Amino acid sequence: MRVTERQQVDSILNTIRRLRTDIFDRNEQIASGKRVNRPSDDPAAMERINQFRNVLQTTERRRLNVNEGVGRLNLSDSTLETAGLSMQRAKELALQMRNDTNSASERANAAKEVQQLILGLVGLANTQLNGRFIFAGSQTQTEPFALGTATGSAHTGNTGGAAISAAVSIASALQPDLYQIRFTSSTQFDVVNATTNQTLSSGNAYTSGSTFSFDGLDLTITDGGGPPQTGDQFFVRVGYAYQGDSEAIPLEIGDGRTVDSNVTGDQVFSGPTSDLFQNLQNFHQALVTNDVNAIESAIATFDTSLSQVTDARADLGAKVNRLDTIQEGLDLLTVNTETLRSGYEDADFAKVASDLATLQTTLEASMATLTRQFETSLLNFL
Repeated sequence: MRVTERQQVDSILNTIRRLRTDIFDRNEQIASGKRVNRPSDDPAAMERINQFRNVLQTTERRRLNVNEGVGRLNLSDSTLETAGLSMQRAKELALQMRNDTNSASERANAAKEVQQLILGLVGLANTQLNGRFIFAGSQTQTEPFALGTATGSAHTGNTGGAAISAAVSIASALQPDLYQIRFTSSTQFDVVNATTNQTLSSGNAYTSGSTFSFDGLDLTITDGGGPPQTGDQFFVRVGYAYQGDSEAIPLEIGDGRTVDSNVTGDQVFSGPTSDLFQNLQNFHQALVTNDVNAIESAIATFDTSLSQVTDARADLGAKVNRLDTIQEGLDLLTVNTETLRSGYEDADFAKVASDLATLQTTLEASMATLTRQFETSLLNFL
């Protein structure tokens, strides 16, 4: 079969086009650092690369989730550590104030410190991380503890038989205080804020069953076993209500597998066995009223509170340890997947550079051959 000069030229031109395409590909690989830049470069490899990318994206999402969970758990633990110190301080005060050598004035001064412990505990229970409350369960945009309860009680030394009931009327007007209703006669009483030692009203006329209001509270005193007597006292304590829920915040750690990453406020501050706020408030009331028996009783409640906090911290520690192990596994999976992806996708710079040099040399030779072919054809023509 006779090969014409035109066929020879066409063959050389095709070779040159192919060489230029290959040179462009090698330059692109050097610029991008990737051997496969589009599906057409290697369809089978691109399919595997996409699979690896999906694994890496999922793993990275889970790693971020675990990091967030560890941060939330660590903050929860440090917060509970401070809460435990507050309860320990309250116990120390109770051990000091139960001593008969302490005067009513000294106990009243101790009550001021306990009031600050209460307010500090509220701040701890309402701790936020990145604008989200960590002890509110799944209701992370809701402040977990807020003033919202009212409890009335009669002094154990009352001689009359009257009883008191208390209810919240305006939650926004509530104050975190203890109030004292003092009967100056059987028909008149004063209202005193026992926390601030301020008289809110005096000479109030008493009518059994009649409601009187102040600081967001509605109070009613009724003749029960008999009307109140001069010197009788009643107390009203404004308390904290839990507004979150008991739901866990699950973290995805694998297909169909999750780990809880929180502890809820009703499981550490207001329950399950001890209400830290109520224990501190009862102790505060015992100090204000100089009730030695109630001060003695507070010691045991603080022991229970400390045990509850310790148990919660142990649970948090176990969760952190598990998440640390999961984090190590995710890190290892990321490294291994990156290695596999790199084997399919990334360019071997040494090999690409060598190929590029060979292609350029071959292109130069082909261009020289094409030039000679044109010169020969032109001489033949002449």
